[in-house]
Amino acid sequence: MRRVRGIAAPETSLDRAWPIGSVLTDPFAGDEALPMRGSHRDYLDHAARLELEDPLDAATHDEVDGDFERVYRSILDGECALETIAPLAERLLVWGATRHDRRPLSVAPVAVDDRTLSDMAENQLPQVGSTAPDRILGPWADEPLPRWIRVAAAAAMCFVPEVPPGVPSWARSIKRRPRPSHANRASIRAAARTPPMIWCIGKGDTVQPLLALSPLAVPDGPVAGLPTTPAVVGRAVHTAHGWCLVAGLPLPRVPPAESVEVRLRLELIRLRRRERRLSWEDLLRERSEVLYRTACEWLYEQLAHERGAEPPWA
Repeated sequence: MRRVRGIAAPETSLDRAWPIGSVLTDPFAGDEALPMRGSHRDYLDHAARLELEDPLDAATHDEVDGDFERVYRSILDGECALETIAPLAERLLVWGATRHDRRPLSVAPVAVDDRTLSDMAENQLPQVGSTAPDRILGPWADEPLPRWIRVAAAAAMCFVPEVPPGVPSWARSIKRRPRPSHANRASIRAAARTPPMIWCIGKGDTVQPLLALSPLAVPDGPVAGLPTTPAVVGRAVHTAHGWCLVAGLPLPRVPPAESVEVRLRLELIRLRRRERRLSWEDLLRERSEVLYRTACEWLYEQLAHERGAEPPWA
């Protein structure tokens, strides 16, 4: 089997990474809260593409990269704003306009079932029953949750590059015998290629993305499996029979786009230190847990300040 390593694989083993909870503003954070050095090789490649005359040498790059890590952690801890990191990000060539993926989505031959994805995640990550609520639902992990929400969280974790050395559960699972059918393998790959998004639900089961998204990833028709809430976070997968929602989590409130975008933007510039051509859609695919958890953390704070607010999931 070809060895694959995720872009965001941290320097520290997740088995020895506790307490990640020391991140003050995001105690349910995943490996994005752990040290992750940037790549000087990728920096030099990008500097060449930009025809930069005086690129940083390895020692200077590593020094600036270390400063980046410290400021990044300060932002996670709520001690400073995103713009604080701009001077360091500019020196590392990771600041600037966001690039969007121009590749069309793959079409899934059949619909992808959340229970199947949940089982695949559990087979590769036996601890997913404990980790998925934390990583996907954030503070809601400590609340009573119906089983279907836990299934949706585990289905979302199936796409997170959690299996060492940074491989998503689905990629490992479809290569193990007995392998799923060709149609199911193609459909799971199509779902993995689909960037997740917070969708605002309109009339006739139509959706619009809360954040900027490649037009090729925006459904042009009704989406099957939508909840009755005003918004949902999940993957709108294009199938041979129309669009369907995969790993969907209903949101009874629509999060503010700006706060979600700031959190994702921070993660984007962090990952760009290893792959500077990373697109916005690549980020959503690679770090889907950050999108889910940011929405859930906002929802938790919102309902905590609303007297008599109903729990979001019954």
